[in-house]
Amino acid sequence: MTSLGHCLVGASVGVLCVPTRGTLYRRLIILVAIIAAANLPDWPIPGWGHDRLFVSHSIFVNGAAIVCLAACFYLQRSRVRQAHRRVIIGLAIAWLSHFILDSLYVDSRLAMFWPFSEALVSLPVPWLKTLPHVPPPFDEQVIRILLFETLTFLPFLMLAVAICRWPFNQKMPYQ
Repeated sequence: MTSLGHCLVGASVGVLCVPTRGTLYRRLIILVAIIAAANLPDWPIPGWGHDRLFVSHSIFVNGAAIVCLAACFYLQRSRVRQAHRRVIIGLAIAWLSHFILDSLYVDSRLAMFWPFSEALVSLPVPWLKTLPHVPPPFDEQVIRILLFETLTFLPFLMLAVAICRWPFNQKMPYQ
């Protein structure tokens, strides 16, 4: 999988979870943090095991990290905790979405249950394929993969934006 799909899904979650109040700068930082969380298992962190998709793609390892992150926010003052609840939920959902998305690719096999099991998970969608090489060059195959990924995951972002802009709070006219 490319980070394009992870970024689109992370942005979709972020659009729904970023607070409506606050400065534009603060809201953009939160959105970028949620998008980064969606890509976090692919970060080249030493000892993270991304080359074999074990440690970095284990729902147990990542779940423990998410719980630690949530605990850090929970230990904050009550006012801060209330203000960031949606952000923490958004970070967790975006982070966990990574595993679902990676399992959708035809040539992807994840050891999601490591260290308790080395069983490999794959839920292939026929048109989603991993990149044969890291671009550049942007050859025909890479462009086709990126296009299919965009067409698959961009609707989630469009739906999230539509939900945020939908006039939920409009009062019904009296009849």
